[in-house]
Amino acid sequence: MTLPSPARLLCAALLSFGLLGSAVPAMANDAVPAAPPSTAPAPPSTAPTSPATVAPRQALESATLPATAPEAPVPAETVPATEKRAAAAEPSTVKPSEAAAGASPPAASPAPNEVTSFVPDLNWNPLNDPGSNARYGEHFAQPVTPLKTASPLGLDDAGGSAAIAPRSGTFNVTLVTVQLSGKTVADTDAINMTAARNSITGANAYWNSASAGRLSITKVNELRHKSAAKITDSYGTIMATVTKELNWQYRSYESLVIFVPHADLNYNGSWGILGGGFTDSATSGRVIMPYPSALTNNVVTHEFGHVLGLHHANSLACSNGRVDAERTGSSWGNSGCWSSEYSDMSDLMGYAQVSSPMINAFLWEYGGFGSGDEIRNIGTPSNKQQYTLRPWGGTDRQRALKFTDPVSKEVYYLELRAPVGFDRTAAVGGNQGVKITKQDILGWSGNASVVLTPNSSLSGYSNRALTWKAGQSFVTHSGTRVEITSTTFPTNQADAASAVVTITPPTMTPAAAMSAISSVVAGSPQLGGAKSEVQCGLVGGGCYQNFVNGAVIWSSASGAAVSLNGQIRSAWLASGAQNGALGYPKAAQVCGIRDNGCYQSFQNGEVFWSTASGAAISKAGVIRTAYRGAGAENGALGFPIGPETCGLKADGCFQAFQQGEIIWSSTSGARISKAGPIRTAYRASGAENGALGYPTSSEICGLRLSGCYQAFQRGEILYTTNTGAQISRAGLIRTAYRASGAENGVLGYPTGKETCGLKDGGCYQSFQKGEMAWSPATGAQIIYTSPIRTAYRAANAENGRLGYPLTSQACGLRDSGCTQTFQGGEIYWSSATGAIISRKGRIRDLYLSSGAQDGRLSYPITAEICGLRDGGCYQGFQRGEIYWSPTTGARTSTTGSIRTAYRNAKSENGILGYPLTHEICGLRDAGCYQSYQNGEIMWSPKTGAKITATGPIRTAYRKAGAENGTLGYPTTNQTCPTTTRRTQTFQRGTLTWTSTTGVKRT
Repeated sequence: MTLPSPARLLCAALLSFGLLGSAVPAMANDAVPAAPPSTAPAPPSTAPTSPATVAPRQALESATLPATAPEAPVPAETVPATEKRAAAAEPSTVKPSEAAAGASPPAASPAPNEVTSFVPDLNWNPLNDPGSNARYGEHFAQPVTPLKTASPLGLDDAGGSAAIAPRSGTFNVTLVTVQLSGKTVADTDAINMTAARNSITGANAYWNSASAGRLSITKVNELRHKSAAKITDSYGTIMATVTKELNWQYRSYESLVIFVPHADLNYNGSWGILGGGFTDSATSGRVIMPYPSALTNNVVTHEFGHVLGLHHANSLACSNGRVDAERTGSSWGNSGCWSSEYSDMSDLMGYAQVSSPMINAFLWEYGGFGSGDEIRNIGTPSNKQQYTLRPWGGTDRQRALKFTDPVSKEVYYLELRAPVGFDRTAAVGGNQGVKITKQDILGWSGNASVVLTPNSSLSGYSNRALTWKAGQSFVTHSGTRVEITSTTFPTNQADAASAVVTITPPTMTPAAAMSAISSVVAGSPQLGGAKSEVQCGLVGGGCYQNFVNGAVIWSSASGAAVSLNGQIRSAWLASGAQNGALGYPKAAQVCGIRDNGCYQSFQNGEVFWSTASGAAISKAGVIRTAYRGAGAENGALGFPIGPETCGLKADGCFQAFQQGEIIWSSTSGARISKAGPIRTAYRASGAENGALGYPTSSEICGLRLSGCYQAFQRGEILYTTNTGAQISRAGLIRTAYRASGAENGVLGYPTGKETCGLKDGGCYQSFQKGEMAWSPATGAQIIYTSPIRTAYRAANAENGRLGYPLTSQACGLRDSGCTQTFQGGEIYWSSATGAIISRKGRIRDLYLSSGAQDGRLSYPITAEICGLRDGGCYQGFQRGEIYWSPTTGARTSTTGSIRTAYRNAKSENGILGYPLTHEICGLRDAGCYQSYQNGEIMWSPKTGAKITATGPIRTAYRKAGAENGTLGYPTTNQTCPTTTRRTQTFQRGTLTWTSTTGVKRT
């Protein structure tokens, strides 16, 4: 059990009061205790996991009685609260005088298996604690001892009579607070005695009212007791130990109620027990309780129900939705039904709650409560009749009703639950209406009830819709109909509420049924001998006759048909037989179909069987229609291997077959998902709960390369033997893929799934001939398998300088070249150059402005290379280069004599440095020139390309008019024979420089 915040725990008591005897006067201490309770260490091992339910109250009861009687009584160690503490026989280090005066002995060490507990306040509701395993304890009926005689708890065969004669008397309660081993006096003092006494007063009020004043419960003794039992003992062991130590005598109209200092109890290590009750006879019993809480009044009253011989108020739960099932000894006649213990939330003997609703009419009659005139017995109905019910929590005579079913002979109880009396807070919402109960299969001697609800697929603590409303009809498993004709709940007059019910028994055997069944029997020797007469009263006026090897079932709508024992019949019965989804059989089973299988037709479907698949239902509906359209068992799916299952996402349904499934939703229809790679991929993606949703087509094959595909709400799965089954999910990548021709286009089939989580929230998917890349900024673009894709991936794809593609690859360029643009540049390809990146920047800008591949430079032959002199970069092209530096910008160096001369002069590392201009032509005599940081290169057809380096000679040449002057074009580069002499020859003269003369022309 999960306890509240540690802030609620009290500090450990370092000293405890020594007890000379095991008993001390009872002390009501309803405020904060004078000394805090102990906080001994927790046990070294974890308690066993509680049974597999998280309901607040758990069914731990055994249906059998304990096999051994309690041990013989021993002398009592407890004294009445009015007696003084006397010297004790047990060992003690405290002198009697000191103990009597309340002196504190040395603190005792806690037991090694002791666990701690907080002290709850009276508003604490264990059911509201997160992770709470709160529940009632097991109900034990203890064997009698020689000190008393047991009252017989017999029950008549119909389960509809009082099993315990009406009792009259006062239960004298001995209230004991027990100091367990390992607990301190302070722990015991923390038991709120006012709340403990009030719980007995509350139980008295309830059972006094239920018994019409014949029974009362009163506290006559109040004791304190020191026990050898430990809180880690199962609560039954604690009670047995205390019973023995107290020398408790099982006398009529005497009850023992003990409170122990802990927030809850445990059963074999499973904590969360709210209390336990022990039936010792019809007029004797015992109750064990933990610290009082908000539920204490309910629990004590409930446990006194056990003392009075009652078991639990349960509900019938059926996975197939049956509202009733035949009671066959200790089991239900329908394998899909079970008893959900404690699940009657409208009854005291059901789950724990703050209020204490009135016990139901079955338990009322079983325990001999009331005046005997509260329940009207109409016997076995023979014709249609109406009756009026009054609030069960009220005081009207014959306010409830019971009848015996004409066919099954089971007894049913009808009562109106309205917010009256003890039902004033519980009979609301789904628990306000007509409640129907009968004897349960649990308990012993028939002392448990079961409520029959409109929706048996719901059960447990959270089900608060247990009653039938006006307009609803309940039909017993044998065909008796109970119609809730009307209900009236006047505002502010709950005690004036009423309900009218109409009870219609099953019809008698019609002649048509006798004739049809006889005819079928005559032609069906395989049935064997008859085990019953023809019996009617089934739903829709149906009839049946049982035989050694099966039955013949008839209805006016279906006719008579044989239902042979075997798996097909078992599956039909498990589905609810004629009351279930299939209805009545329409024909006998037919065998000899595929794989030596068999099938049988019913009003609303079929049951198929084969040795490999077993028996499975194919019920009428869109899934069955699709199955039959696919050839049923002879088609691709084979035999069904499971029932149709609904409740999927968006209210979908599916059914499994040997070779696949059929899946349906209201928006997609029924579609086959046949066994194979596509279905495997679909299921791996989460099926209808995954990204694809429901299928919208069947699997279609015969595509390119013998491929197949299947469409879904949000995409497709495509398959070939080479690529496997791959998902193409709805989105921009799939849209672009389909626009490119899908599997028939340039990409072919997908080879992987769409993968997201890339840089900038991007995604991609690979295909046979490329990939598709998408980002929010660029959209979906194709990257074909090609040298461009190879270069892109080598550049680290979207994580590199290029980023995502902005366009798809475009071909048909000059010299049959191709290009693709990316966020950070382009990749160009031609057969002569290969795939080269032109990355975003000044070099690319100049390249594009010069005409790119169609310009003078043509295609790039190198990537952009940086790290040159002065932080420069360059890129080579088929017909030149582009150079860039921070001071010069980007300039072309086109193929030709000037570029050759520049490169011979060591390019940017030579005397010229970086180009300052592009090559400029159209000079005198068809000449050209290009300027550099440290000079120029001049060219003419007659002189070739010559360098005029920055210096006095170049200055003098330019002053003379350069190529347009008297010197013409240079015919040599400048030469420097010595450090003090330089010379350069031109077409019409020579310029010489010395350090003494300067520049002279010769």
